[in-house]
Amino acid sequence: MRNSPLLKRRNWILNALAAPSLLALGWPPLAQAQAQSDYPNKPVKIVVGFPAGGGTDVFARALAQGLTAQLGQQFVIDNKPGAGGVIASQSLLQTAADGYTLLVGSTSTQAIAPLLYAKRPYSAADFTPIAHIASVGIVLVAHPSAPFNNVSELVAYARQRPGQLNYASGGNGVTNHLAMELLKSRTRSFITHIPYRGSAPALQDVMAGQVPVMFDSIASSGPQIRAGKVKALGIAGLARSDALPGVPTISESGAGVGLGGFDTPGWIALYAPKALPAAITARLQDAVAKVLASPEVAQRFAAAGAAPRYLDATALTAYEATEISKWGEAIQFSGAKLD
Repeated sequence: MRNSPLLKRRNWILNALAAPSLLALGWPPLAQAQAQSDYPNKPVKIVVGFPAGGGTDVFARALAQGLTAQLGQQFVIDNKPGAGGVIASQSLLQTAADGYTLLVGSTSTQAIAPLLYAKRPYSAADFTPIAHIASVGIVLVAHPSAPFNNVSELVAYARQRPGQLNYASGGNGVTNHLAMELLKSRTRSFITHIPYRGSAPALQDVMAGQVPVMFDSIASSGPQIRAGKVKALGIAGLARSDALPGVPTISESGAGVGLGGFDTPGWIALYAPKALPAAITARLQDAVAKVLASPEVAQRFAAAGAAPRYLDATALTAYEATEISKWGEAIQFSGAKLD
């Protein structure tokens, strides 16, 4: 009776009935566990919300090449430009949280955009943070004839002439717009915003003397600073830039006018849809850390005005929260909104 066909059939039925209960208790299916343990076993797509050749794309391609070498599968870039990167971030949220579609997000897509739209396109909770990748240098520049040579003199000049000093930016809601709004908020000064359709034409007008001052990336302004076409007033970070070692930080030179601790670098980080399995997150984190330790990657980032900076998922989550709070202050002060 012990090995009778009837008994075997009864045991098979009992096991089948028990399986859903085990799954409900959190037991992963064998296939799912195996898929996580041998990740990645096929090519991985990295979505980038900006055109090929731009700053974010440069960092993403360096990362993709390094991850391909580390993990033995192709990591390929999928550029989805539009709406300041929002379209790419939204597209990620339509994919499975299996590690085969990732996003290289940025300050603008992950911290600023959700605060600018009346109807928020997404929130931090919709993503699994994987790792912080890079800090992107930003510098405050002015036309050589501007009557101020550092940030303290700029603030004093603006306070004496409220609304008479103009500044350029790449458009409403972009990082170099909100960095100046944060400076204005912290110093209680009134400087008039002149938005352009992109940072390149804005910088051209600063070099031409049409607008006296703006924030810009070190990658873009660095050559113009060295050529004497604009002058650097301060680095928008807590550490000086290797690319411009003689330029003080805004925090250093502006402490007396309310800018101690002023820190607005751009940043790049890697994300997945929410609920990415912890095993895959850990595997990606480990690989990213190894890629960023490469001298070759450091050189490629430096050429684009950035420096590798690794933070794991926990540290990235905390950093992102402080960034959202900081940029929220700038947005509230400026009244910037996008429909």
